[in-house]
Amino acid sequence: MAPTYVSATIMAKEGCEASLERELLKVIPLVRGEEGCLRYDLHRSEYGAAFLFYEIWKSPAHLAAHAKAPHMAALREATADLVAGPTEVNVWEPVDVVG
Repeated sequence: MAPTYVSATIMAKEGCEASLERELLKVIPLVRGEEGCLRYDLHRSEYGAAFLFYEIWKSPAHLAAHAKAPHMAALREATADLVAGPTEVNVWEPVDVVG
């Protein structure tokens, strides 16, 4: 089965950037330990309010399990007052990928 590529963009409320970043960083080791996680990288925009998770999962089933993980529910709860709207999640199909 082909890998599943995901981008998840999270916008911080004004003044909440540092707090949101701290919460996002907490979940990274837990997600990287999930079965089927091939890559889970956090990026911050140059202006600081937008965060991007770049993810690669072994399969759509692994991604679906990730979405239901208890630590993801805890993250959503912990960041509810720090974000400026819903997370934008996109699943991508490879067109020209190295390696």
